[in-house]
Amino acid sequence: MPEVELTGRAAPLYRVLDWPLRLATVTVLWLLGVVAGLVIAGLAPATLAAHQVMQAYLDDADVRRWRLFWSAWRQWLGRGQVVLGPPLATVWVLAFYLTAVRQTVWAAPLSVVMLGYLVTLWLLPAVVVSVEQRSAKDLWLLTIHLSWRRPIVPLAATAVLVVLAVAAWYAAPAALVFGPATAALTAVLVVRRVSSPRPTRDTPGPTRSGPPAR
Repeated sequence: MPEVELTGRAAPLYRVLDWPLRLATVTVLWLLGVVAGLVIAGLAPATLAAHQVMQAYLDDADVRRWRLFWSAWRQWLGRGQVVLGPPLATVWVLAFYLTAVRQTVWAAPLSVVMLGYLVTLWLLPAVVVSVEQRSAKDLWLLTIHLSWRRPIVPLAATAVLVVLAVAAWYAAPAALVFGPATAALTAVLVVRRVSSPRPTRDTPGPTRSGPPAR
């Protein structure tokens, strides 16, 4: 169902209040997509489709979420396994080695590697849906580059998500229904942020309309 365009003074408030419903709906669609692929084959396309819906919302598109999600799900059913499958499998490999060295001097450095890898993996679907037409290797390399060109942004966003998840778990477990969609939305926002060019000394500020005074 197409969304109604809101106008008037209360329009910004209505748009904000509409986000909980959007997040809950996308989470439900994500769960259905995972189940539709019998979990193993459904995780990648459902995750990429959820990120695609979130990206459409941020672009203020006339989002038909059901149609868009399942269209994207079918699109990523095959290719999504290639793009997300190996990185997801690598998590289990790193977890195995982390368990094996948990009482050695390698535990701390491997934990740091694991944390950095999980942050990068979290941003991967958002990078994939933003560029799409690249090989899996190029998408992985691009994700690594974008994740760590401004490390403070993804690390701060990750910390906020973890705090919110822990708070929701103890205060209002029902709020976790927004978890998958919130993670997708935040990843899309982070990728957009780190993809934007950095301002330089020669770049006029956002409030300056003319050349700098001499």
